[in-house]
Amino acid sequence: MATIQVRTGLTATIEQQLEMLSPRDRKLLVGLVLCLSAAFVGGYWYLLNGLLDDKASQVRDAKSALAIVHQLDTEYRQHTAQFEAQRDRLQEHSAKSTSSWIEGLATEYGIIEQLRAVNELTVEPLSDVMKRETFRVELKRVPQEPLYRFLYALETDSYPASVESATFKVTYKKKEKFMDLTLELAVLSLVGEG
Repeated sequence: MATIQVRTGLTATIEQQLEMLSPRDRKLLVGLVLCLSAAFVGGYWYLLNGLLDDKASQVRDAKSALAIVHQLDTEYRQHTAQFEAQRDRLQEHSAKSTSSWIEGLATEYGIIEQLRAVNELTVEPLSDVMKRETFRVELKRVPQEPLYRFLYALETDSYPASVESATFKVTYKKKEKFMDLTLELAVLSLVGEG
Protein backbone atom coordinates (compact mmCIF):
# COMPACT_ATOMS: atom_id res chain seq x y z
CA MET A 1 0.00 0.00 0.00
CA ALA A 2 1.26 3.32 -0.91
CA THR A 3 1.23 6.16 1.49
CA ILE A 4 0.52 9.62 0.40
CA GLN A 5 1.94 12.38 2.44
CA VAL A 6 -0.52 15.10 3.06
CA ARG A 7 0.89 18.30 4.34
CA THR A 8 -1.21 20.72 6.23
CA GLY A 9 -0.54 24.04 7.80
CA LEU A 10 0.61 27.40 6.65
CA THR A 11 3.70 26.25 4.77
CA ALA A 12 1.66 23.67 2.86
CA THR A 13 -0.89 26.31 1.90
CA ILE A 14 1.87 28.68 0.70
CA GLU A 15 3.52 25.93 -1.35
CA GLN A 16 0.20 25.03 -2.97
CA GLN A 17 -0.43 28.64 -3.87
CA LEU A 18 3.07 29.03 -5.33
CA GLU A 19 2.66 25.88 -7.45
CA MET A 20 -0.53 27.31 -8.90
CA LEU A 21 1.23 30.51 -9.99
CA SER A 22 2.65 30.80 -13.47
CA PRO A 23 6.44 31.30 -13.79
CA ARG A 24 5.86 34.97 -14.67
CA ASP A 25 3.73 35.49 -11.55
CA ARG A 26 6.36 33.77 -9.40
CA LYS A 27 9.03 36.15 -10.71
CA LEU A 28 6.75 39.10 -9.98
CA LEU A 29 6.09 37.78 -6.47
CA VAL A 30 9.83 37.31 -5.82
CA GLY A 31 10.43 40.84 -7.12
CA LEU A 32 7.68 42.22 -4.88
CA VAL A 33 9.05 40.39 -1.83
CA LEU A 34 12.58 41.66 -2.57
CA CYS A 35 11.29 45.25 -3.02
CA LEU A 36 9.35 45.06 0.24
CA SER A 37 12.37 43.58 2.02
CA ALA A 38 14.61 46.33 0.63
CA ALA A 39 12.05 48.99 1.67
CA PHE A 40 11.82 47.48 5.15
CA VAL A 41 15.64 47.35 5.53
CA GLY A 42 15.97 50.90 4.16
CA GLY A 43 13.26 52.23 6.50
CA TYR A 44 14.82 50.44 9.45
CA TRP A 45 18.26 51.84 8.55
CA TYR A 46 16.79 55.36 8.19
CA LEU A 47 15.11 55.08 11.58
CA LEU A 48 18.27 53.78 13.29
CA ASN A 49 20.39 56.43 11.58
CA GLY A 50 18.01 59.15 12.86
CA LEU A 51 18.16 57.71 16.37
CA LEU A 52 21.96 57.52 16.26
CA ASP A 53 22.19 61.12 15.01
CA ASP A 54 19.86 62.23 17.79
CA LYS A 55 21.92 60.40 20.42
CA ALA A 56 25.15 61.82 18.95
CA SER A 57 23.65 65.30 19.15
CA GLN A 58 22.69 64.71 22.78
CA VAL A 59 26.23 63.51 23.54
CA ARG A 60 27.73 66.61 21.86
CA ASP A 61 25.37 68.86 23.84
CA ALA A 62 26.24 67.05 27.07
CA LYS A 63 29.98 67.40 26.36
CA SER A 64 29.51 71.09 25.63
CA ALA A 65 27.53 71.55 28.85
CA LEU A 66 30.20 69.64 30.77
CA ALA A 67 32.92 71.88 29.35
CA ILE A 68 30.93 74.94 30.42
CA VAL A 69 30.44 73.47 33.89
CA HIS A 70 34.18 72.80 34.18
CA GLN A 71 34.94 76.35 33.08
CA LEU A 72 32.44 77.78 35.58
CA ASP A 73 33.87 75.56 38.31
CA THR A 74 37.38 76.81 37.55
CA GLU A 75 36.20 80.43 37.61
CA TYR A 76 34.31 79.80 40.84
CA ARG A 77 37.40 78.33 42.48
CA GLN A 78 39.52 81.27 41.31
CA HIS A 79 36.99 83.80 42.58
CA THR A 80 36.62 81.95 45.86
CA ALA A 81 40.39 81.98 46.36
CA GLN A 82 40.49 85.67 45.46
CA PHE A 83 37.65 86.40 47.87
CA GLU A 84 39.38 84.45 50.66
CA ALA A 85 42.61 86.39 50.03
CA GLN A 86 40.73 89.70 50.21
CA ARG A 87 38.88 88.61 53.32
CA ASP A 88 42.20 87.63 54.94
CA ARG A 89 43.57 91.04 53.97
CA LEU A 90 40.57 92.75 55.57
CA GLN A 91 40.92 90.50 58.63
CA GLU A 92 44.57 91.47 58.89
CA HIS A 93 43.66 95.17 59.18
CA SER A 94 40.53 94.72 61.31
CA ALA A 95 42.42 95.18 64.58
CA LYS A 96 43.40 98.75 63.66
CA SER A 97 40.69 101.39 63.38
CA THR A 98 40.71 103.80 60.46
CA SER A 99 41.24 106.75 62.82
CA SER A 100 44.32 105.22 64.42
CA TRP A 101 45.70 104.25 60.98
CA ILE A 102 45.34 107.84 59.72
CA GLU A 103 46.81 109.23 62.94
CA GLY A 104 49.73 106.83 62.60
CA LEU A 105 50.44 108.03 59.06
CA ALA A 106 50.11 111.66 60.15
CA THR A 107 52.57 111.02 62.99
CA GLU A 108 54.98 109.26 60.64
CA TYR A 109 55.06 112.27 58.28
CA GLY A 110 55.10 114.88 61.04
CA ILE A 111 51.69 116.41 60.40
CA ILE A 112 49.78 115.09 63.41
CA GLU A 113 49.47 118.64 64.78
CA GLN A 114 47.66 119.72 61.60
CA LEU A 115 45.20 116.80 61.66
CA ARG A 116 41.92 118.36 62.78
CA ALA A 117 39.32 115.62 62.35
CA VAL A 118 38.67 112.07 61.24
CA ASN A 119 34.89 111.61 61.11
CA GLU A 120 32.88 108.63 59.95
CA LEU A 121 30.18 109.79 57.50
CA THR A 122 28.36 106.69 56.30
CA VAL A 123 28.36 102.92 56.65
CA GLU A 124 27.00 100.94 53.71
CA PRO A 125 26.70 97.15 53.87
CA LEU A 126 28.00 95.54 50.66
CA SER A 127 27.17 91.96 51.62
CA ASP A 128 26.62 89.88 54.72
CA VAL A 129 30.42 89.79 55.12
CA MET A 130 31.67 93.21 54.06
CA LYS A 131 30.78 96.88 54.58
CA ARG A 132 31.98 100.17 53.09
CA GLU A 133 32.59 103.09 55.42
CA THR A 134 33.13 106.68 54.33
CA PHE A 135 35.33 109.00 56.40
CA ARG A 136 36.09 112.70 56.19
CA VAL A 137 39.65 113.69 57.09
CA GLU A 138 40.56 117.33 57.62
CA LEU A 139 44.08 118.76 57.78
CA LYS A 140 44.77 122.48 58.23
CA ARG A 141 47.85 124.56 57.32
CA VAL A 142 50.05 121.63 56.32
CA PRO A 143 53.38 122.22 54.56
CA GLN A 144 53.29 121.00 50.98
CA GLU A 145 56.04 118.35 51.00
CA PRO A 146 54.86 116.32 54.07
CA LEU A 147 51.27 116.53 52.83
CA TYR A 148 52.18 114.95 49.48
CA ARG A 149 54.13 112.21 51.24
CA PHE A 150 51.16 111.60 53.55
CA LEU A 151 48.77 111.34 50.59
CA TYR A 152 51.08 108.98 48.72
CA ALA A 153 51.37 106.72 51.79
CA LEU A 154 47.60 106.87 52.26
CA GLU A 155 46.99 105.62 48.72
CA THR A 156 49.76 103.00 48.55
CA ASP A 157 49.43 101.47 52.02
CA SER A 158 47.97 97.96 52.22
CA TYR A 159 45.13 99.26 54.40
CA PRO A 160 41.87 98.74 52.45
CA ALA A 161 41.12 102.43 51.87
CA SER A 162 41.03 104.71 48.87
CA VAL A 163 40.60 108.44 48.41
CA GLU A 164 37.27 109.24 46.80
CA SER A 165 37.65 113.02 46.77
CA ALA A 166 40.19 115.56 47.86
CA THR A 167 39.72 119.32 48.26
CA PHE A 168 42.83 121.46 48.53
CA LYS A 169 43.00 125.07 49.60
CA VAL A 170 46.33 126.85 49.28
CA THR A 171 47.37 129.59 51.74
CA TYR A 172 50.63 131.52 52.02
CA LYS A 173 52.41 132.63 55.16
CA LYS A 174 55.70 134.50 54.78
CA LYS A 175 56.08 133.25 51.20
CA GLU A 176 55.72 129.66 52.35
CA LYS A 177 52.94 127.56 50.86
CA PHE A 178 50.56 125.76 53.23
CA MET A 179 47.56 123.66 52.34
CA ASP A 180 44.24 122.86 53.88
CA LEU A 181 43.02 119.44 52.84
CA THR A 182 39.65 117.75 53.13
CA LEU A 183 39.58 114.07 52.09
CA GLU A 184 36.75 111.62 51.70
CA LEU A 185 38.01 108.08 52.19
CA ALA A 186 36.22 104.86 51.37
CA VAL A 187 37.25 102.02 53.67
CA LEU A 188 36.28 98.37 53.26
CA SER A 189 35.97 96.28 56.39
CA LEU A 190 34.37 93.09 57.60
CA VAL A 191 30.91 93.31 59.15
CA GLY A 192 31.24 93.33 62.91
CA GLU A 193 34.82 94.62 62.68
CA GLY A 194 36.08 98.18 63.25
